[in-house]
Amino acid sequence: MFFILSKILNFLLSPFNWCVLLLLLSWFIKTKKYKKKIILTTVSVFILFSNTYLFQKIVSYWEYPITPAPTLKDNNLPIVILGGLSSYDDQKQRIHFNEAADRLLQALPLHQANPNRKLIISGGSAEIYFEERPEADYLNDYLLSIGVEAETILFETKSRNTHENARNTATLLNRLNIERKVILITSAFHIRRAVACFEKQGFQVTPYAAHAFTKHQILKPADYFMPSLNTLTRWPIIIKEWLGLMVYKIKGFA
Repeated sequence: MFFILSKILNFLLSPFNWCVLLLLLSWFIKTKKYKKKIILTTVSVFILFSNTYLFQKIVSYWEYPITPAPTLKDNNLPIVILGGLSSYDDQKQRIHFNEAADRLLQALPLHQANPNRKLIISGGSAEIYFEERPEADYLNDYLLSIGVEAETILFETKSRNTHENARNTATLLNRLNIERKVILITSAFHIRRAVACFEKQGFQVTPYAAHAFTKHQILKPADYFMPSLNTLTRWPIIIKEWLGLMVYKIKGFA
């Protein structure tokens, strides 16, 4: 139930959807005074949440800092990569990577620098509408195809959220008698919740952020005043993360 509710809530956490709902409400409101207020509120929400400068200011305080790669290349800690970075096309038999694939791309140089360390992919299917092949399952073939040694790859294919990532990874390492000291790689906006969940399961975690929304380049003049649909669509991810961490703390997951 918790998993299903979290997916339904995604719709309500989007400023874009707020704008749509407000416009629909204005359609049914007959009083000009209230109709005008609703439209002004809609415009204000759109301008506020589509402003790249404001988004960058806030997300830069939230996201975990990017760590220089050389600082982690020499240790022998297992690398845990959280899923949500791809999907699989059964008809074409191909993997489709999304932005979060940066998690895997940042992990591979660390693994290549020390090929004997374990590479653990944690992620099942987060889909509630249809059966989906677990992500960690099909990534096995991909990693083997690019030369990663089979004996260094471990998979956890049952988890559907961050709490289950931590719990199921702990079970996997216990079964293999591997110490719970890991490098944890996930998106920069997700590090805080992920680390809290893994530490709750008794892990000693070295965070390694990937897929950062915080720009490492200087903002362009247009970013200060021009609305950006790309920025608008990123807000639900951050809002969901804030709410998710709060709920996880209440439930004792983090």
